[in-house]
Amino acid sequence: MTVSSSTIVGALACQKDSFLKNLQTVVISCFEHKPQNAQDKQNKNKKKGNENVEPEKELYAVELADTILFPEGGGQPFDTGSIILPNDNRLPVQMVLRNQLTALHIVPSPIDPGTKVTLQVDWDRRIDLMQQHTGQHLLSAVLDTYDLETLSWSLNEMINYIELPRKVSDEIVEEINKKVNDYILEGLPIKVVTPDEHGAEIDTSHIPDDYDTSKGIIRIVKIGELDSNPCCGTHLSSTSQIQAISLLHQVNVRGGNSRLHFICGSRVYKYLIKQHNILKAVSGGQLSCQIEEVAEKVGVLNLNYKKSTSRESNLLKELAGIEANRTFNAFKEKNDKTEFIYRSDNSPEYITAFQKELSTLIKDNKDCGIDLDKNQTVLLINGDYQSGTGGMIKIMGPKATEIQVELKQRISGLKGGGKGSSFQGKVPKYEKGELESVLNYLEDLCDK
Repeated sequence: MTVSSSTIVGALACQKDSFLKNLQTVVISCFEHKPQNAQDKQNKNKKKGNENVEPEKELYAVELADTILFPEGGGQPFDTGSIILPNDNRLPVQMVLRNQLTALHIVPSPIDPGTKVTLQVDWDRRIDLMQQHTGQHLLSAVLDTYDLETLSWSLNEMINYIELPRKVSDEIVEEINKKVNDYILEGLPIKVVTPDEHGAEIDTSHIPDDYDTSKGIIRIVKIGELDSNPCCGTHLSSTSQIQAISLLHQVNVRGGNSRLHFICGSRVYKYLIKQHNILKAVSGGQLSCQIEEVAEKVGVLNLNYKKSTSRESNLLKELAGIEANRTFNAFKEKNDKTEFIYRSDNSPEYITAFQKELSTLIKDNKDCGIDLDKNQTVLLINGDYQSGTGGMIKIMGPKATEIQVELKQRISGLKGGGKGSSFQGKVPKYEKGELESVLNYLEDLCDK
C-alpha cells in the first residue's frame, strides 16, 4: 500500500464512523514532537536554571494515512489508544493533535514512514466522550427552545457544565431535564451531513481560524429535526445511545451568567453509585440511621452545633471578661506594667472580646491611671506548635515596637505591622521551639 498523504481532519475514519475500534493504516511521516505553546516555553526556561531536573522524555508526532483516533477539537478532548507495530509491539498514543488539516499522534518512540500499523482506540474513553458531547448537543438544543443560548461548555472528568446567560429556575431545570430524557427515549437519529446536504444557512463563526474551510470539510451534526450544528467531533448515531442525562446544580459566574452542571451516559449511574455509597457510609457509620433519615439527622446535628457554638462563644466572652478584669486590676497597681495573655486555640474571638472588655473598663474608669498609649502594655498571643495552624499576636502599649522587634527575631513566620503603641500580626505556623522561646521571653519581661 503506497500512500503519499494523510486523510484530512474532517474526513477521518473516526469522523465517518465513530464506532470503529480498529483500523489498519500506514505511517506517512514521523518527527520529534516539540510543543511550542507558551506554557511549554515557560517550563523549558525554568528547567534551564535547574540542572537537577530530569530531561523530558522525547516524544514523536506520527502522521498516519487515516485514523480512528480523534484529535482534540469542537470542545471534545482527544482520543487515546495504541499503535500496534508489525512485531506486535504497542506504542501508547498519549494525545492526538490537529495541525491545521492533519492529525498527529503523539507517541514515545519513532516509527519509520511506510510502516503498516494497526490502530486501536480506547473504547471506554471514546464512548464516554461521545455520550457527553452528543448529550451536550441535545441539551443545548432544548435550552435554545427556552431562549437560553449556550455561551460555552466544558467537558470534565465527571461533571460537565454549560454556561448560560442567566440563572434558570429550579422548575425550568426540572422541565428541561424531563424533555432531554424524553428525546433520549424517543431515539432521534443523529447523522452528519455537508452544508450542501443540509441546504440551509449555518453559523460557522466557531470553526477554528487555523482550519482552512476551502480545503477542509464542514461537518453538520443533525439530531432529527430538532437541531443542526457544525461540529468536528465524534458523535453517537441515536439519542438513545446517550442513555440518560442528569442536570445537577447551578453556579453563578461573571456578569450574571450561570453554569448549569450535568452528566450523561454511564456517568449517571456511576455518579449515583458514588453518591449512594457516600450516603450509606454517612448514615450507617456516622449517623446510625437509614439513608432516608440523613437529612433530618443532619438538621438536628446542625441545630445542636449552633447551640453549642453559641454556648462556647458566651463562655469565651466570659473568660475574656475575667482576664480583662484581672489585667485591669494589675495595671492599676503599677504604672508601667506589662501583661501578656496566652491561649493555645487560635480563634480570634477571644482576643477581640478581651480587647473590647478591657477598653470598656478603662473608658468607664477614667481616673484609673491606665493609658495603653503611654503607660501600660498588654500582649495577646494564641496558637500552638502541635496543631500546625499558627496563631495571632496583638500588642497594645508603648512597648509595642520593642516587643514586636524581639518577637520577629524569635518567630520566623511572623508577619504584621502597626504604628506607635499598636501591633497586630499573624503566624501561619510556629516552628519547633519558637512558641516556648516567646513565652519565656514574655514571662521574664512581665516579671521586671
